Amino acid sequence: MRFEYTAIISSAADTGEAVVIFRPEVRITIRGPKGSREARALVDTGADNTIFPLSVAHDLGIPVASATGPAAHAFGGQEIALSYADVELELVHADGRLRWLAHVYFLAGNMEEETIILGHQGFLDYFTATFMGEQCVLELEPNSYLPQLASP
Repeated sequence: MRFEYTAIISSAADTGEAVVIFRPEVRITIRGPKGSREARALVDTGADNTIFPLSVAHDLGIPVASATGPAAHAFGGQEIALSYADVELELVHADGRLRWLAHVYFLAGNMEEETIILGHQGFLDYFTATFMGEQCVLELEPNSYLPQLASP
């Protein structure tokens, strides 16, 4: 499965000039008791977990539980409180659809532009991923760990 990177316009930290950044993102469908939602999600090899904004759980009626373990740490060491749930995800690609149940964490508060992060637990652990920066392409191949659900 091949996915072209998404081009975004950002400001260069050193000059403030507009620059184009290419990000490895995929379109996923998130399912809950109140329906489904399609979203663009960043595939992030530096993220241990898959993290959604808490607003996704509220919008789709997904019941979440408060995490009771130690607080998670974001880049720079900032502690963040998370809740969690098992959520049905679907990845749509030219060759078809893959559906699975993923353990997802939810972050309350100010997530930049409601970003969805697909980290190792819940996503990358289920795929062999090849990031081709020069071509701005991500290749994903499901592996034997993918707990695939039957299509509806």
